Amino acid sequence: MAYDRCEEEGRPRAEDLLFIARRDERKANEGKLTVYLGYAAGVGKTYSMLQDALQRQREGKDVVVGYIETHDRPETNLLADNFEIIPTASIKHQNLSLKELDIDAVIRRHPQIVLVDELAHTNAPGSRHVKRHQDVEELLQAGISVYTTVNIQHIESQNDAVAQIIGIRVSEIVPDTLFSDADEIRLIDITPEELNIRLKAGKVYVKDMAETAVQSFFRIGNLLALRQLALRYMAESTDKRMIGYMRTRAIPGPWPAAERLLVCIRPGPTAEHMVRAAYRLAARFDADLIVFSVDIDDDRALSSQERAWLNQALETGRRLGGRIVRYRGNDVAEEIIRYARRSNVSMIMLGKPHGLDVILSPVYRVIRQSHGIDIHLYEPKGNGAHIPLQRRLPLFFTAEYAVSLILIIAVAGVNLLLREIIGPSNLLIIQVFPVLVSAFFFRPRVALFTAFVSILVFDILFVHPYYTISITDWEYFIAFIGYAAIALIISSLATRLRHLLPQIWQSEVEVETTSGLSRGLVEAKTRQEVFEMLADQMHNFAPGAFAVLIPSSVGLQIGAGDAFYPLSDKEKAIAQWAYENGQIAGHGTDNLPAGRGYYIPLKSHRMIFGIMAFAFDKPEKTLIPENKEIFETMASLGALALERL
Repeated sequence: MAYDRCEEEGRPRAEDLLFIARRDERKANEGKLTVYLGYAAGVGKTYSMLQDALQRQREGKDVVVGYIETHDRPETNLLADNFEIIPTASIKHQNLSLKELDIDAVIRRHPQIVLVDELAHTNAPGSRHVKRHQDVEELLQAGISVYTTVNIQHIESQNDAVAQIIGIRVSEIVPDTLFSDADEIRLIDITPEELNIRLKAGKVYVKDMAETAVQSFFRIGNLLALRQLALRYMAESTDKRMIGYMRTRAIPGPWPAAERLLVCIRPGPTAEHMVRAAYRLAARFDADLIVFSVDIDDDRALSSQERAWLNQALETGRRLGGRIVRYRGNDVAEEIIRYARRSNVSMIMLGKPHGLDVILSPVYRVIRQSHGIDIHLYEPKGNGAHIPLQRRLPLFFTAEYAVSLILIIAVAGVNLLLREIIGPSNLLIIQVFPVLVSAFFFRPRVALFTAFVSILVFDILFVHPYYTISITDWEYFIAFIGYAAIALIISSLATRLRHLLPQIWQSEVEVETTSGLSRGLVEAKTRQEVFEMLADQMHNFAPGAFAVLIPSSVGLQIGAGDAFYPLSDKEKAIAQWAYENGQIAGHGTDNLPAGRGYYIPLKSHRMIFGIMAFAFDKPEKTLIPENKEIFETMASLGALALERL
């Protein structure tokens, strides 16, 4: 194992100091986030938050309540009465009036500290953000410090483990990145026995609800397991902070060399769970996370459900900070090993084979060929669904075989007409036509099948004795072996070319987008030139309308791109929000997702220059994780050029 030598040099590493400088610059104008973490309702998160807030108020801080859930507990109500409470926003939904945090009211009031209970809450439809944690992020960016509460089951990386413990999958989750950026996490802990006493005394739920809760969720076994998860998560969080502290001060310690974890997924209901498990493993080893998927080249196009499973897993990986890689190929194991070797991967996570997968899975080949790479097998938690049976079985007869048979029959018919005119050697040359076609256009096994059937048909119809499969002339036998060799060689080369072409095209798009844009931006003399270059590049991905929106005295306006961009009042409001908050918003995001457009701010460290606006004709096919990364790279390059000018 390699170690850093900062302890010998007596000074911190340059990359550690650079990381701190960037973090401090980013957080210079932001509020501070304090999270009160518990393992279940009733441990005292809200009460502890109010107590600490009251102490801050006595110290002279301006503290208000943005949203609080006291559950009519007398002690909690008494504490909450000490604070100014910002009125909640009322949102109408299905004849109901739902109360939500009023972000605009809090920002206008602009206290030093605001209390926001229940961080994992899902906002009512029609709210600015889908999740409350996004409300909190906006408040932090506005320079307001936030105190908030959450239970361990709502942390995204712990979701699968919690589902196994309690038998229910929690849908309201908060990404781990929010906790990584938190200024302080305070664990609120009491024993499960004490929690049950509070529950039965009616201090958590009313009596009838309390009895039901004790019999289901609040069983001692569940509480012990959840408490262990919370303690472990807190210990890992504390350990990361300690390591960061030691590194930046050059305190001696054995720092392991960088690890890379490659998690290989395929379309299925457990793909997203596997990505989360890989994130937890990567966090434990302080490893870079790479989410890898191979698109199989066969006739079974992904169903809409399978495509949704895969895209959701890739999006989760991107949200958790992983790198997304998608390849096309016919040999999954070969693609995994090739990428792992080329990218210096130190660990590979694969799904544990089940049922027919035990025979057909590429996992065993990866294990055999991955010398020097650690292999981790993932077992889905609970009784979740596995890959559908039809996906595990190879597809033995497809349209490719039917086309090959038709070609063989057609060529055999032509040869029958020519049998009395030309000799057998020439007939043999004509009979090779279906083999060449299938070898060039289809998979190797289809080409082999075509070669075998062609040989059989030729032997029966055109080799003495006719209408038998016996061969008296060994020259034909040698020719037949040549058939098979030609089919395999051409098919292997053509298949590899078909797999490489989409990857080459994708790489060309990325290279052209980044390097071409970079060269153009270096030569740009005015901001208008930068806007126009960005707009030109935005047209290279898919049909739609594209524009760069720039600020003016009357709000955002089209500065470059398509004059017909659908900038309705609704779209303009979404783009304005993205501009004011420096966050991606619109279709395919959790920020104002009801819009048609996808809006990325041109944001540097110092300011926001405008918005890149994408309105694709088919956003579901274009707004995939890989393309989103390219769009964000374009925005970063554009912002740097604008900052220079």
